[in-house]
Formats: sequence, C-alpha cells, structure tokens
Amino acid sequence: MNTLSSNVCTLSQRALSLRIILSSFCVLVLFAFPISLIAQSPYEVSWRKDSWIMSASLGLSFIGAALDDSIHILSDQEHLGLRKEDINIIDRWTTNFSSKSISSISDYGVGLCIASPLGLIIFDSTIRKDFGKISTMYFETVLLATFLPSYGKGTVDRVRPYAYNPSTAPSEWQSNETKRSFFSGHTTWAFSSMTFFATVYSDYYPNSPYKSTVWIASMSAASTVGLLRIFSGAHFPTDVLLGAAVGGAIGYGIPYLHRVSSVSVGVLPTFDGGVQLSLAMPLR
Repeated sequence: MNTLSSNVCTLSQRALSLRIILSSFCVLVLFAFPISLIAQSPYEVSWRKDSWIMSASLGLSFIGAALDDSIHILSDQEHLGLRKEDINIIDRWTTNFSSKSISSISDYGVGLCIASPLGLIIFDSTIRKDFGKISTMYFETVLLATFLPSYGKGTVDRVRPYAYNPSTAPSEWQSNETKRSFFSGHTTWAFSSMTFFATVYSDYYPNSPYKSTVWIASMSAASTVGLLRIFSGAHFPTDVLLGAAVGGAIGYGIPYLHRVSSVSVGVLPTFDGGVQLSLAMPLR
C-alpha cells in the first residue's frame, strides 16, 4: 500500500510537470515566430537560434527524465542507518522540520511564480504585442527548469531532511520522492520564472522607476518558496541555494540569448570536412 501511494504521488507530480510543458508547447505552436508589431522589440527569435536551444533543451529533458526514473524507494535498512551527524553543519539543523502543510503552501507558491510571467502578456499591452516571442522564450525556460534538477536528483541519492525526523510517518519517507533532495526543483522553477519576469520587464522598460521594485518583489517571492521548502523539511539549504542559482541562470540566460544582436548562433564548416557550432556574443 505504501509503495502504491508513493507511486501515485510520483505520477501526480510528473503529471503536473507534463501539464506545464504541454501548455507551454501549445502556446509555442500557436503563436511562435510571428511578425512583431513593436517597432523596437528588445528580443528576436529565429529558427537558426531557437532550433539549437530547443534541441538542446529537449535532449537534456530526456536524459534528465531517465536519470530521475532510476531513483528507488528508501529501504527500511537505509532509513535505520540515517544519522544526523553525517550531515554537514550548514544543513544539519533542517532535519528538525517535517511539515506537509508548509510543503503544500510551497506548491501553491511555486505555481504562482510559474504563472507570473503570463501577467506580463495579460496586463501589459506593449509586451502583449510580442506574445509569440515571449511565449517561445518562456517555453524554453520552463523546459530547462523542469528537467535540469533531475540531473542532481538522478546522480546524487540525497535523502530529504524529513526522513531524519522521528516524527515523520513511515508513509512519508517510504516514497520515491525521499531520495530526491538534491537539488530543489521548486526553487529552480521559482527563480527561473521570477528572474525571467524581472529580466523581461527590465528589457522592455530599462528606464522605469519601478524596475528595482520589480526585481526586489520577484526575488522575494522566489526566496519565499525556497524558505518554505526548507521549513517543510523537503530540502536542505544547499539544495535550495543551488536551485536558486540554476533557476536564476535559466531565467536570465534565455532572455539574454534572445536579445536583439546579443548572440549569434551558426554552423561553420571545418577543414576536415566536418561542421562546428559557432556562438558569438558582444562584450559589454
């Protein structure tokens, strides 16, 4: 029964990821690569550039999903062998937390973060005219944020903090999710979405007096999700810090790659008859 419950939990979480990706994909198919109605859009999309980004993202997603599927349920013997003293001093204190209610709040929080970039399109008429470009960029962002944490989870069998807590019921730690502590997918999602939001806003309105406020609010929202993951007992601080770094890099990097004349991607022939991928960007 415990095994069945854990499998159902895993399937529901993967279904959530799949719904997010499919929703973004539908947006991409319907609206990708339109002719921009903005005279001076800060972004550009092209099949030459985005085909490489999309291919790399999809390739990473398949490998990440395979690694994630290789994780097994924490056995009774492994659980008995867990010792708080084996955890580094930075992370050890979080073994005192185990809260399903806080974890549920973090689920809602990350959902709001993921949905926040849609507000740029819904409430800003200027950005809405670039709907296809923004949706393409956000699809790539969500795809990377969804599957990059799987590389950590699939290669590092790190047990979540709540498994060390004696108050955690066996039905909680006897789950496929228990060994998926490193690194935080919720935090990666939150920071990638909120960094994307703030970056896009800043690129459209570089002289806006609200730019600092947008950045502070965005990072505060993402940080709140990370803290909730710690206080729920789902992640160690180092899991959250790495998730924040990876998510922030994705959320800033994807818009940067699409800035007008920021990056040039192409294929060049080599002297031995092969080809090589070229990547050029200006130094600022």
